[in-house]
Order: sequence, then C-alpha cells, then structure tokens
Amino acid sequence: MKLLHKILDILEVHINAVIFMTLFLSMVIQVIMRYVFDHPSPLLHEITMISFVWTVYLSASLARRERKHIRFNIIYDLFPKKVKLVVDLILDIFVSVLLAISFFPVVEELKMYGFIKAQITGISWTYIYMIVPIFFALVLIHNAYFIYRSIRDLREER
Repeated sequence: MKLLHKILDILEVHINAVIFMTLFLSMVIQVIMRYVFDHPSPLLHEITMISFVWTVYLSASLARRERKHIRFNIIYDLFPKKVKLVVDLILDIFVSVLLAISFFPVVEELKMYGFIKAQITGISWTYIYMIVPIFFALVLIHNAYFIYRSIRDLREER
C-alpha cells in the first residue's frame, strides 16, 4: 500500500508540479514574447495547451484522492454519519462503474488519434490525450479505496 501511495504521489504531486511549472513558464514567456517583443510563439502556445490539459486531469485525480472535489453539502451535511457513508458508497460505486465502462472505449478512441499530430511539436494526439485513461485509472484506484473504507466503516457502525 505504501508503494502505491508513493507512485500516486510521484504522478499526482511531483510530475504534476513539473507540468504545472511548464504551463506557468510557457505562459509567462509567451506573454513577454507577444507584448514586449511583438513576436508570438506558436510553440509556446502549443506547449501551454498540452500542459494545461495534463495539469487539469492530474489535479482532478489528486482532488479526488483528497476528497477536495466540488460537493453540494447543504443537504449532505444534515445526514447522520451512517447515511453519509451509504451515500458516499453509492456515488463511489456509480462513478467507478461509469469509468470502468468508459475506459476501454476511450483507449480505443485514442489509438485512432495516432495519425493526428500537433501542428508545431508534431506530438501525436494519442500521447497528448493519454492523460484521460490515466485519469480514469487513478480515479478508479482512489474510488476502490474509498469503497473499501466505506464498507469497513459501515460494518463498524453496527
């Protein structure tokens, strides 16, 4: 379990931080190139877009891991602990089933993007959007843990 946690940390925290810094620096340099030197850089624009996509998905999986995603707690907070556990369990299972059903069709779709390349960098769209099934897998890992924990906590509530 500790090894899995370390791997998730490397991907969702450390690699994500590097990608975010790439995003930030490419945006800053892009602004300077455009407004100071009056010479916009298409390469920086493409790097910004690619790193933005990866940062969004890796940050979303980290938010899921930390249970910091958006929730509508107005009614949820009124429930007793046992009802909250059941609601969390049902939602985690529902999301996991949807992601599991979608995983392989998404991978198949990505294979078809292999011939499309980014205009400037020449990177295949398959690699650019490979983050989507990675995101699915990360959320499925987190949900599996949450489902296990919810079931364990429900059994202890008896």
